[in-house]
Amino acid sequence: MKFNRRTWIIIGLTSLAVLSILTAIMTVFYNKAPQTILKVMADHVDLQVKNVIYTDVGQSGEKWEIKAETARYIKKENLALFDHVRVRLLTAEGKTFTLTGDKGRFKTDQKDIDIYGNVEGTSDSGERFTTDLLRYNNAEGKIYTDSAVTLGSGRIKITGTGMTMNVKSGELSLLSQVKADIKAK
Repeated sequence: MKFNRRTWIIIGLTSLAVLSILTAIMTVFYNKAPQTILKVMADHVDLQVKNVIYTDVGQSGEKWEIKAETARYIKKENLALFDHVRVRLLTAEGKTFTLTGDKGRFKTDQKDIDIYGNVEGTSDSGERFTTDLLRYNNAEGKIYTDSAVTLGSGRIKITGTGMTMNVKSGELSLLSQVKADIKAK
């Protein structure tokens, strides 16, 4: 089959028109693509994971287990940020403490942790407390807060503002506005 000159011109112009349209579409697509990409991590976050479990054994023999729905790690600040966090601490003396909260901040170089938002703490011996913010200072081996605290164990309910607890000895102090409610049998 032989094509005349007019047919070749029509095929050439049609091909050129199709290529021009495809080029225009690709240019528009590539110019808009960066605007439509979903940003998964903040610029300063080095790592982000879901359903994380972090374990560590401290110098004095305590064992840590931190579980969270999500965690973000910022290497430059030695900081891990957790959502829906659960911390289990097993002391060298064999005592177990479990702390839960909405959010957590863990300084990886110092092994200090802050838990905030609906914080609840329980011990293996049955004591329970609630507060809004709880801090653990690894160097001092103490858990503390300046916020309102409610403690409970069996028939006793104690409220106060501010709390410190020595992790090794288990000694706990409420700092101010302490009230106790003891229910009769």
